[in-house]
Amino acid sequence: LPVEMYGTLALVSPHWKYVTRTESVYKRLCERLYLNQSKRKQLHVSRFGNSYRKMLEIRPRVRTAGGCYILKYAQVKKIQRDMWTEIPVGAILETIYYRYMYFQEDGRVLYALTPSAPHVMMPRLLRVCLQRVRDPAAVWGTYQVQKNHLTVVASQDWTNVKFELTIQQFSSHGKFGVLKLDRHLTSASASFEDWSRDLVEYKVPVEEFSFISSSRL
Repeated sequence: LPVEMYGTLALVSPHWKYVTRTESVYKRLCERLYLNQSKRKQLHVSRFGNSYRKMLEIRPRVRTAGGCYILKYAQVKKIQRDMWTEIPVGAILETIYYRYMYFQEDGRVLYALTPSAPHVMMPRLLRVCLQRVRDPAAVWGTYQVQKNHLTVVASQDWTNVKFELTIQQFSSHGKFGVLKLDRHLTSASASFEDWSRDLVEYKVPVEEFSFISSSRL
């Protein structure tokens, strides 16, 4: 079950509350999450008052299963009018695309860049995970968490991409429900060092990745 579901189960009955809200359960959840997500693969529960529940509540992590992180970017393009322009007066040219990050507990992430809206793309992501089918917009990558910093690396057919993000602990999308994009890099040789000859850094949008829940994922 996704980690967030344990809180829901605790509300079912006093029995379920007793089963789900124990240190042994919290310890198991922390091992599932942090030993796979964190860069150093260590828990250090002593830093959280020897409480695995407190660690689960405040230690930064990305949310896995039950939904995915989505960034929507929209840009209105200025129309250059000349004697060949066929676009009618009053028309608006708007470009919309979405970035998806669907994190797995084993350290993998399914990344997609596509104009397809969430109601179309989420079933496609699910098919990639369950049926092992290839989707033209989605590729597998890896991720690591160090404190509140998140690094995502994925290989596309034409290049390799790296994202550096910051995990926001509190937001309207729940705990750890927002990722702020800090850097967006690409490299055909998969070398992301500053001295790499084919390293390209792009301007990042002000929009953020927001976690959108889905019972399908």
